[in-house]
This record gives sequence, structure tokens and C-alpha cells, in this order.
Amino acid sequence: MNGNEVAALVQQRWELLDRLLTISRLQITAIEQGQMSELMRLLSEKQKPLNQLIELGDQFGVASSDDSEERHWVSHDIREQCRKQQDDCEKMNLELLAIEAECESKLTQSRDELRQRLGRVDSGWQAVSGYADHAAPVTSGGSLDLSSD
Repeated sequence: MNGNEVAALVQQRWELLDRLLTISRLQITAIEQGQMSELMRLLSEKQKPLNQLIELGDQFGVASSDDSEERHWVSHDIREQCRKQQDDCEKMNLELLAIEAECESKLTQSRDELRQRLGRVDSGWQAVSGYADHAAPVTSGGSLDLSSD
């Protein structure tokens, strides 16, 4: 694989990672605002670029099997630009991993808070049911003869 082909792969990777970062930042906002339907939409939207990134990884595998010292580059500047963009991709990938960890943490926290609230509601219903079971039975008052003799 020549330098131009590698540079094109790196450019595609950068674009996919940039798109994933944009979606992931929106994902954090959706989680913080409790917008679960928006979160599901964003997760669905992330699937295509993730699949493309996996396919791109296969193509990088082919490129990595080549001897990079033997790879032909049109110019040294293009090679350096590609190297810089690859470094940027690595930074973006680390940022994506950090965002995913943050999202997971926020979702776990949200789930735990919801579990606690549901537990309090359930306890309240149990208390109400307990009072209702032990309340004095309401009587009709029996029969009282109010006739005069």
C-alpha cells in the first residue's frame, strides 16, 4: 500500500472518530437530561460509523503488513501530515473511551437512583397496605330501634 492510500485511510479514520465524538457528546447530554428515547436514537446512529471503523481497521491491518520504510510517499510533508493526523486519531480514540466510561458511570448512577426511588415507593405502598389491613372494620352501626312505645 502506498503513502497516498495510507493517508486516505487515516483521513477516513479521523472523520469517523470525529463523527463518533460528536454523537458521544450528545449522548452525555441525553443521559444527563434523562432523555432515554434520544439516547437510544444516538446509540443507533453510532452503529454505522462504528461498523465503518471496524472495516477500516481491517484495511489498516493490510497496510501494517507492509514495510513502512519501503512505502512510497509523494512528499515528506504528506507523510508528516499523515503521522500528525494519526496521532490526533489516537487522542480522539482516548477521548471516546473516556466519554464512554463517563456515560456508563452516569447511566449506572441513574439506574441506582431510580432503584432507590422505586424502593421508597414500594415501601410506601407496603405501609399503606399494612395500615389498611389492620384498620378497624367499618360497621354499619348495627340495628337501633328508634320506634317509640
